[in-house]
Amino acid sequence: MAKEEKAKEEAPASGGSMKMIVIVLVVLLLVVIGAGVALFMMMGDKTPPPLAADGSPAPVEEVATPKVPVYVPLHPAFLVNFEDQSSASHLQVDVQVMTYDEKVAEALKIHMPKIRNDLILLFGSQKYEELNTMKGKKELSKKSIEVVEKALKDAGEAHKIEAFLFTSFVMQ
Repeated sequence: MAKEEKAKEEAPASGGSMKMIVIVLVVLLLVVIGAGVALFMMMGDKTPPPLAADGSPAPVEEVATPKVPVYVPLHPAFLVNFEDQSSASHLQVDVQVMTYDEKVAEALKIHMPKIRNDLILLFGSQKYEELNTMKGKKELSKKSIEVVEKALKDAGEAHKIEAFLFTSFVMQ
């Protein structure tokens, strides 16, 4: 009988230590998995830099952020008389200037009297026959950009104008 009691006492002890080993192994496994997941999350989706032909890292091109255009209306509408009054005698246009630089937009507002003066002189010097074509209108837009940029440059301001847009164009 003493042997049976001794066997019963030893059996639970070995079963208990086996449970403890399994629990420790499960905990260690969970810690390793957790550490792997954490490492994966911290690494993100970074890809290695591209290599040049000689094996050195290739220069990384910066991704340009999209520029937001700023439209500045030149109100009120321009109304000028044509020099050559063969067919039409008046030109009335509403225009907006587009730039990507807020400083240019502010400079346009500050120097509006000079800009309007120079544009009135330009518009008044046009010929009806030239403005009656798409090519003539596009040419006037290009000349207008030059006039506005020159006025800003003369005032010592930034002057990058991207577009000169006619929002209304009437000849009578």
